[in-house]
Amino acid sequence: MDYKDIIRNIKNKNFNNIYLLYGREYYLIDNAIKNFKESLNESMIDFNLDVIDGKEVFPDQLLSSIETLPFMDDKKITIVKDFELLKGKRKNFTEGDEKYFIDYLDNISESTVLVFIVYGEVDKRKKIVKKIQEKGIVFNCDKISDMDLFKWTKRKFESFGTIIENSQVMYFIESQGYRDKSSDKTLADLDNEIIKISSFVGKDNKVSNEVIDRLSQKKIENDIFKLIDYIGEKNSSNAIKILNDMIQEGESVLGIFAMISRQFKIVMQVRQLQIQGSSVNDIGQKLNVRQFVVNKALKQSRNFSDEMIIDMLNFILENDFKIKNGLIKDTLAVEILVSKYCQRNAS
Repeated sequence: MDYKDIIRNIKNKNFNNIYLLYGREYYLIDNAIKNFKESLNESMIDFNLDVIDGKEVFPDQLLSSIETLPFMDDKKITIVKDFELLKGKRKNFTEGDEKYFIDYLDNISESTVLVFIVYGEVDKRKKIVKKIQEKGIVFNCDKISDMDLFKWTKRKFESFGTIIENSQVMYFIESQGYRDKSSDKTLADLDNEIIKISSFVGKDNKVSNEVIDRLSQKKIENDIFKLIDYIGEKNSSNAIKILNDMIQEGESVLGIFAMISRQFKIVMQVRQLQIQGSSVNDIGQKLNVRQFVVNKALKQSRNFSDEMIIDMLNFILENDFKIKNGLIKDTLAVEILVSKYCQRNAS
């Protein structure tokens, strides 16, 4: 059974008793959770849906949820997130508890739907995983196929009222590198890019290759590199110009803050690994970043001390909170960052 069949059956209330959905495509997992929730009578959902933290749950709590009968609905759904036994760990469960629970899965009530969610990998050697495979549905939410990706991307753009031709859909997909073996891009990343492009283009307007290039993550990444370089060189006028260009092209200040933070964290990690004697290639593999990013970080590390970077990261964290709570305008916060740190010495 593939993902589309699983979702179709949930929507049609054609449930299996037990599910295990795991993998790196959190977008697909969260979409499945949404469909499970929507399958229930909304007015009775508080009685018929339990979402449990599987890292902290105790055996009696879990069994109590599973054994509770539905109230004014056909099904009671228990969703267990990141259940420790599926990862080969045992925190709140003894060996006896684990054995009892595995046997218990043979006798779940027909009115119960038990859904295990794991954001990442499971230990397929464990008896509980094999039991779920035997009694229910196990699905690895991994990267989707080329055809499904094309349909999903086009449908996403069109949901915002944006006009996009098939050739531009393909161009967008190629520009994102989602299908590359080494890529860690997920559908959530693509969704964010589609929202950004659609917002920039506007409803009933057409997406072009030029717009895709203009707003691409690669360009934004290069702009962040330039911005940090200008701050390191104490060149406030060029730093402000880069900032204004990014904001005009649809990038949010909070997004810019997040990318600056990410790059400075890489700078600190790269510097530490170089001090420990790691080569550029080794550093890239350890941090799972391209050699181009490592070389850039090494160059930038000469302009910023660890003390200055930590101060900037704290500034960003503080102003992220202020922006979200309406205590400061986002554009003012980022301009203060540039002016403040363009005046400081690297020390």
